[in-house]
Amino acid sequence: MARSIRDSLSGFGSELLERIRENSNAWLDEAAFEERVIGMEKATAALQEAEVKDEKIIYLLQKHWDLRLSEAKEFLRQERYTEDK
Repeated sequence: MARSIRDSLSGFGSELLERIRENSNAWLDEAAFEERVIGMEKATAALQEAEVKDEKIIYLLQKHWDLRLSEAKEFLRQERYTEDK
């Protein structure tokens, strides 16, 4: 009986450690993503404030952050909405 309990619990520690690592990595990935978004928002705001043309802002967002056209346009739209408030 003791052997069956021991066998059923073998690997439990490594499974638990693996799950902790996965959760930690997911949190770090999310934090890195949030920082990336904040950087793009600040760059968009700065370029808008510097009166850079919209087409150029979109081009730069796509070039430096590898955004799709729709994503770059959305950052610009959100910045205008925030600026109007």
